[in-house]
Amino acid sequence: MVSAALAVLENEEQRNELADFYEKHKNRLYETAFGHLHNRQEAEDALQETFLRIADKPENFFKIAFQNRLAYANIIARNVAVDMFIKRNKISTVQLEEDVEIDTIPLENYLFDKISRDEVVEFINRLPTAQRNVLMLRCFFGLSIDETSQRLNISLTTANKHLSLARKSIRKFIEEMNR
Repeated sequence: MVSAALAVLENEEQRNELADFYEKHKNRLYETAFGHLHNRQEAEDALQETFLRIADKPENFFKIAFQNRLAYANIIARNVAVDMFIKRNKISTVQLEEDVEIDTIPLENYLFDKISRDEVVEFINRLPTAQRNVLMLRCFFGLSIDETSQRLNISLTTANKHLSLARKSIRKFIEEMNR
């Protein structure tokens, strides 16, 4: 599969350089993908997709300083793995306002003296994906924390931590806006 990605490159120098990069760093990038997917075959697929994406836009890869290329490829591998994880678990990461009627969010009216529901929704949409997903499944879709952790394929401790962090962030945001 990597040979197919290499064939797309325009010149032999780029093909050789990317092939050497692959041989040198494939295990590290595989570990990154496996860390998110916990599945060998999917991690291998993510590794292949990483190099297909690099080969698709080689100018982005080759304009980066040599010492920074691994970090660049690692980010791509992580993003590919996260995308695969989300698709596998059918986790909806669409914006909150598409999933939930804003009027059904059970927030106290006194919180909205100086802040609108839309501002709260916008803030929730900017939370880190893991926190937003746990918050939405738990608070807005009514799943228990056990169901939430199972649905997201994370431990109960991790789900509780993400929920706690999301709630603290929202509380801090509302307090700052109401000053």
